[in-house]
Amino acid sequence: MAGVFQYLSSIFLEGIVIGFVFWLITYITIESSSLWGAVRASLIAETVGNIPYLWELPSTSAPALAMSLVAAVLFISLIMRVGELSAAKATYGTAMTYFVMVALVTCA
Repeated sequence: MAGVFQYLSSIFLEGIVIGFVFWLITYITIESSSLWGAVRASLIAETVGNIPYLWELPSTSAPALAMSLVAAVLFISLIMRVGELSAAKATYGTAMTYFVMVALVTCA
């Protein structure tokens, strides 16, 4: 089992980055304005999505992919609770956020 400190630090770092990128994308393209709502939703979703990494499972394993999907659905539902984006806009923002994050990781 991986270290809990590494798990928590990755949630904190990734959660803030994903929340900020989501807010930036949606602020520019569809005029969302709740940075705190985006960061809060991404921190909660990352907590769920990173659970397989506690058991050192690879990111392409079935449990990791399933938890990533659960985290994305949770993220969208939490964004919709803020009340300023519809389901389509929240899904669009989430898809674009993960596209940007994958591009950053691939290019790095």
